[in-house]
Amino acid sequence: MCRQANCDISSAQKQLKFKQKLPMTNRRTAVITAIASALFVSLGSLSSADGQEMTKAAHSAVGLDGYCAVCVTKMKKWEKGKPEIASHYDGKDYYFPAAEVKAKFDASPESFVPALNGDCIVCYAKMGKRVPGSTQFSSLYKNRLYLFPSDKERKMFEATPDAFLNTDLALNGECVVCLAKMGKHVPGSADHTVIHDGLRYLFPSAKEAEMFRQSPAEFVNATSTMGKTGMKDTSSKAVRLVGRTGCAACEFGIKPLGSPDQLGLAIETNDGKVIVVEEAHKLFPKQYEDRFEGNEIAVEGHVVKTQGNVTWLKPTTLTSIN
Repeated sequence: MCRQANCDISSAQKQLKFKQKLPMTNRRTAVITAIASALFVSLGSLSSADGQEMTKAAHSAVGLDGYCAVCVTKMKKWEKGKPEIASHYDGKDYYFPAAEVKAKFDASPESFVPALNGDCIVCYAKMGKRVPGSTQFSSLYKNRLYLFPSDKERKMFEATPDAFLNTDLALNGECVVCLAKMGKHVPGSADHTVIHDGLRYLFPSAKEAEMFRQSPAEFVNATSTMGKTGMKDTSSKAVRLVGRTGCAACEFGIKPLGSPDQLGLAIETNDGKVIVVEEAHKLFPKQYEDRFEGNEIAVEGHVVKTQGNVTWLKPTTLTSIN
């Protein structure tokens, strides 16, 4: 059975904290914080003994270092699973303490596996890199588990968790099967989610979801979308975006694809996305010069590439909003 927790409620701070009763060599702490109506949980750090065990398992295909994904996401408790009670999903083996717990996982694995297949969602959003996370630095937010390589990334996530919610969403939520088979942009539904290589693919019905499960690589390759590099090319897609200007390299550590010698013009949208306007120093010199002032701008153009939370845009128009 999963271990019980002692709760310490502070009405002044509106926080709930719990420490699990674990053996001295297997201690882990966790913090549950209410943010508005959403559940947010910081899952603390492993002891040195657990850290050594985590390091040994890091190079294996065992998910969550052998801890039960159902126990941590649904019951906020860490418990080791058994290798003889395991399920394989998205390239990793997940262990469970009992057959009935495994059955819950098998019914809906997308609900329990860590975001981005255990890689750091902050690293992917900010740098476009797949950096493995650790169970030593983990958080629960809206019933999803997130892993980070250090406390620094975890704190960045906890400061603005909503900004990272769709970082792992493939094709902006459109159906990859519909695009590959019919050439149509059809919105998917969260009710029909399949995770492949840590990315969430949404489908309008169970039919398309099952087609994807049978041959995910076929559809991913057919649409040139987010392979193992985490990159996707959507150059034919036209968009209009509104946000505030900034320096791409100075503030976000990214540069234009076509002019990497330039610092670049970036536009940060209200939902936390970063748009890099290609060739802005030539096409819009006034806005480029004033980019440090945080002016509100509307830009239209075609998406050149999207990587994590960053989109490079070939602009057609750029207008200042008074």
